Amino acid sequence: MHVVVCNRLTEYQGIEIISAVLKNAGHRVDLVFEPDLLTAAFLRSLPGPLAKRVDSVRRAARRVLELSPDVVLFPSEINSFDWCSRVGARVKQDSPETFMVHGGFHVTSSPEQCIARDGVDVLCIGEGDHALPEFVQALAEGDDHRAIANLWVKDPDGTVHRNKPRPLIADLDSLPFPDKALYYDELPGLAKEYVCVASRGCHWACSFCFYTTLYDIYGRNGFVRARSPQHVLGELMEAKRRWSPEYIVFHDDIFPTSLKWLKEFAPLYIEHIGLPFSCITHPQLVRQETADLLGAMGCKYVIMGSQTANEDSRHEDVLNRTESSEEIAVATKRLRAHGIFVLLDHIFGVPGETEEDQETALRFYLDASPDVVKPFFMSYFPGTDLTKRAEEAASVAKDELDRNVDGGWDHFMFEGAIHGNDYRPYNLAYAMWPMLGTRGRRAMIDLQLHKKLAPIGGLPGLGNIILFPRLFTGLMTDRDIRPKLYLNYLKTILSYQVKQGLR
Repeated sequence: MHVVVCNRLTEYQGIEIISAVLKNAGHRVDLVFEPDLLTAAFLRSLPGPLAKRVDSVRRAARRVLELSPDVVLFPSEINSFDWCSRVGARVKQDSPETFMVHGGFHVTSSPEQCIARDGVDVLCIGEGDHALPEFVQALAEGDDHRAIANLWVKDPDGTVHRNKPRPLIADLDSLPFPDKALYYDELPGLAKEYVCVASRGCHWACSFCFYTTLYDIYGRNGFVRARSPQHVLGELMEAKRRWSPEYIVFHDDIFPTSLKWLKEFAPLYIEHIGLPFSCITHPQLVRQETADLLGAMGCKYVIMGSQTANEDSRHEDVLNRTESSEEIAVATKRLRAHGIFVLLDHIFGVPGETEEDQETALRFYLDASPDVVKPFFMSYFPGTDLTKRAEEAASVAKDELDRNVDGGWDHFMFEGAIHGNDYRPYNLAYAMWPMLGTRGRRAMIDLQLHKKLAPIGGLPGLGNIILFPRLFTGLMTDRDIRPKLYLNYLKTILSYQVKQGLR
């Protein structure tokens, strides 16, 4: 069977594993990739005719059709499902016998809405490592493809076969290494920043996280699973041999899953890999020994969630966060003591928080001293505990929640349910954060410069004008490696776009 993966913006680790399984079974897998910066970053702000011209849906569908596949796989997130379904619908017009298969967190959380869309024949609910290869094999052998666990299959007459999920894959070592060639053969520059996932799942259940929708399906027992240190090492050694990466990104939802795992993995990584790397972790995982091991391994960059400085907001009935402000500050300082660059996530629009809470947060981050604070608007993902409470209380506009369920975020960056100007002063403060030392940050807060420079009389504020101060500071210093990697990514996809041509 001939399978085409179609997506935009970035590589998907999950689809790379599925591609490896399919190729091992003798199937052909090709890629139709759309960098899509114009569509994703600017489409909605462009005049109608111009927006239609730069929209990549027609071009992507044409490229898929040129390959004449039997199956098209779309990895879908909330900011890409609308695009994926429109591509699928256009392909279906000219090739009705081709199966349009969608998977990912968004279709798992909104299956009824997604299966009803044109351009959608099959949904994969939960993990697809076994379900999708089983589906393709059933098609190849002429067997019934409508009763495969994890899949919702829509017949031509609209009948939907809703199959139950299978258990989670307990032994991740049983899966092959991801098929990086799927992306790297087309976009070799991506290999410079090699993405590796050593585990699946998270120990926590933050109310706003899409993982709470998976807990409804699978429960929490056995949800966090890790590959063996030896299996991860094997992948990275192969990556060094084949792709010569300069940097490793551990893209686990939480890394490491345990101190015991890290103590076994660290000496292997130091001896055989020795490349700088980044990871995402949780403040309560950063014990002193954890920080020491990460530092010894060459960790350069860590992302942690803070989200708020209001202890009440961390309660179960709001964010369901378990760490304290003190634990966040201690973890940050432990990591920075090893020269590790620390980014803390912060959320604007936490239910019940006020402007005073934002001022408190600024002073908390001043004392905790992360290198960067990255703010997001509160995002009401479909099916999360937070979204369910918002629906019950009618605290968020219904049309906003409906747009989220429909996957209508056709945008490069996630957005939140709050789009007003109330947070412009704080957006400005965090934008300027990398350019200011401790004294400069304290002066900004004490003198309330972030408020004084915020929009006056409807004029755009500096928070919207100074878009890339971190890019500037990152290029001027060696501590923040992300800006250089962003530029490499931009260079890679732009050269790919030129290669493909805006056909």
